[in-house]
Amino acid sequence: MDIWTYLGPLGLALLLGLAVGAEREWQGKPAGMRTHGLIAVGTCLFVLAGRYGFPETVPGTPGVDPARIAAQVVTGIGFLGAGVIFFNRNIVHGMTTAASIWSTTAVAVACGAGLYWAGVAVAVAQLAVVAGLAPVEDVIARHAKHAGRLQIRYTSSAALAAALAKCTAEGFKVAEVEGENGQGVVRTTDFVLTGRGKVAELTVKIRTIEGIEGVTYHEADDGGGTM
Repeated sequence: MDIWTYLGPLGLALLLGLAVGAEREWQGKPAGMRTHGLIAVGTCLFVLAGRYGFPETVPGTPGVDPARIAAQVVTGIGFLGAGVIFFNRNIVHGMTTAASIWSTTAVAVACGAGLYWAGVAVAVAQLAVVAGLAPVEDVIARHAKHAGRLQIRYTSSAALAAALAKCTAEGFKVAEVEGENGQGVVRTTDFVLTGRGKVAELTVKIRTIEGIEGVTYHEADDGGGTM
């Protein structure tokens, strides 16, 4: 068998994996070039092993399926993808990177199976989605409608009034202000917010107010997330 029969797909899979990983690394994500590169070249080798690794097997033999190894790779990559997803203060992080790992695996499977142009097309589409749509998502996030509950922990009435003013200044309407809870220096109050804008930026700005100890936001429709 010609050496390029397997070196060619391995090289292409590695190149495409590195390209996708470079974008993730540029964005400061936990899985970068090394992770994506190793996933791509390893996946491609598994597929090539299934295609060419058992030449003594007669084609059509019952129970023999060259795609079986690839199927196991698809199953197993889910564990690796889950490793980059973490849950912190009610916010899920790493979903895009996990999806990138999954898609990179598919690209490498295509390379190993000989579907070179399909692998290239998906890799280009993947880069376009993860990199090209970021500005679009940012514009949408700045104008997306939100309705939820903002819980504020504070130490003074002046801090609470400043937080209320900041919500209004950022374009959010405070539909309801619930009474104080807690005893001692630190108290909590809930704002029922509606409006369009980036809640994450709002919570960051509120945290900078003197006397604010913490800010938690919960979307009304899904039980929410802490910003």
